[in-house]
Amino acid sequence: MTEKTRENVTENAEILDTYKQNMLRTVDEISKYQPQYAQSISNLQQDYLQVTKELINRMVAIQKSWYGNYNAKNSFSPTMAPFTEQFRKQTNEITSQGFHAFDTANQLAIDILNSIRENIKLLGKTLETVSEYNANLASTWSNFYTSAQKQYLK
Repeated sequence: MTEKTRENVTENAEILDTYKQNMLRTVDEISKYQPQYAQSISNLQQDYLQVTKELINRMVAIQKSWYGNYNAKNSFSPTMAPFTEQFRKQTNEITSQGFHAFDTANQLAIDILNSIRENIKLLGKTLETVSEYNANLASTWSNFYTSAQKQYLK
């Protein structure tokens, strides 16, 4: 190898090292914010659920107040007495079935996320194998090319 070729190889290696360092720094910088995003999303969900609970409590309180005032002022009020028990049972059954469907959907979503995570790990292993194969292939071609060049230079 000539001195100029060695300089080119060294410069190319330095460029690749710089590229690698900058890419790794970029990934590290991005990963610093991931816990903050996760916490912010979790806080947002908790706040949303709390506001939803408060809204339900207020809606029911207003309706109870309205029925109480309405019945006190007016003896002709809609009554649900004959249907109260049936309504209660049906509502409880629908709610239970909804929770079951919700649990199933959440478990499916969690399983999908875990599957994606495993596939990402497999992708990493696959890329590692492909990189190793490509390095071996490049080395083989380089050796072949160098030996072929030596034959013609004799």
